[in-house]
Amino acid sequence: MTGSPRPRRRPNGPACPPIGALMRYGERTVRVIAEASGQRVIIESVDEDGRTFRSAVKWANLAALDGQLF
Repeated sequence: MTGSPRPRRRPNGPACPPIGALMRYGERTVRVIAEASGQRVIIESVDEDGRTFRSAVKWANLAALDGQLF
């Protein structure tokens, strides 16, 4: 009799970024708010009008910031 199957993990796959981290999502600088299911995180960013909004994106689409913000 076998137990439940283990979830598959890629040894060199993306890792969930830490909560509160500043990261790059396309052209935008975003802050990681929470971890969601399915290798996704909730991010928070500000649009051109200054409004804050949140969205769910995949970990693989986030990149570390370069050496400087501005």
